[in-house]
Amino acid sequence: MNLPLKALLAIAFGVILPAVAGAQTPVKLVLDWAFEGPQSMWTAAAESGCFTDKGIKLGIDRGMGSGDAISKVASGAYNIGVADFGSVVAYNAAHPGQKLTIVFIVSDASPLAVVATKKSGVAKPKDLEGKRLAGPQGESARVMFPAFAKINGVDAAKVEWVTVTPDLRQATVAQGKADGAAGHLNTILKGLRALKVSRDELVVLDYASHGVKVPGNTVIVKEEWARANKKAVQDFLSCTVKGIKMTIDDPKAAIATLKKYNSMVDSTIELDNLDFATNMIVVTPNVKQHGFSFVDATRYEAALSMVAESLSVAKPAVADIWSGDYLPPKSELAFESR
Repeated sequence: MNLPLKALLAIAFGVILPAVAGAQTPVKLVLDWAFEGPQSMWTAAAESGCFTDKGIKLGIDRGMGSGDAISKVASGAYNIGVADFGSVVAYNAAHPGQKLTIVFIVSDASPLAVVATKKSGVAKPKDLEGKRLAGPQGESARVMFPAFAKINGVDAAKVEWVTVTPDLRQATVAQGKADGAAGHLNTILKGLRALKVSRDELVVLDYASHGVKVPGNTVIVKEEWARANKKAVQDFLSCTVKGIKMTIDDPKAAIATLKKYNSMVDSTIELDNLDFATNMIVVTPNVKQHGFSFVDATRYEAALSMVAESLSVAKPAVADIWSGDYLPPKSELAFESR
């Protein structure tokens, strides 16, 4: 058998060669949305070589909302997904035999909102009664709307939903076919701005400021797959944390990594989107004090009670939906002032 010179020298001097690329664990990730600023934490980590260095052959695909990501992970088409906390609770309640597990909290605060036009007469949550809201079926803001409605005294039955695909949501509002839209606040504002609807024409009713004190996006897995691939999940989350820190340290470089995945990225717009996500929903006072993905039992019990009551589903225990078994060491999770 003829061995390459590098291998012969390694044997002679007792050097252990690194694992070949073929030994990597394939992992498929589906995002909650398109390759935009807030999603650059994963593209930045991928382009840094973090996943490859840890033996993960990562494939990343865009998603079409939390419902889409949840269904793809639940079906086994993807190993890991990104989805809204409330949407995961709702899914697990409806599929008790096929539950998904949250293994990381990406957004410590919720970015969900209803954005309505002032000309529709909406100034406060109660004004949404009798109005039309555009939103995809299964989208997280629509799933969580009953919670928002109940807390704010809105009769959800009096709100008409205009079901549209995600790419048509903002256009439906701009064309006057709906009075407002429900979804990720920054996505809606950016989409309406692109359609020449100015910010001063809009009313923002964000969930977090109106009593919905729940986390936002999370990383989800099927527990059986995660148990069988524990190291891969741990390494994936380690790279996720690295990616978050990269977006904080050098946001311009992080946005640049999106170009490989979405050649149409507008760097200026996505820098604004990333800044919004970083400062409003990812790096919160809680994260600064306790680190990334810190789950306080008291806070999360209250969040689960709110979600379950508002969605009229059985309240799960924190341990039924969350697992900290795959988190990186606390030293990696710590937030350091930058």
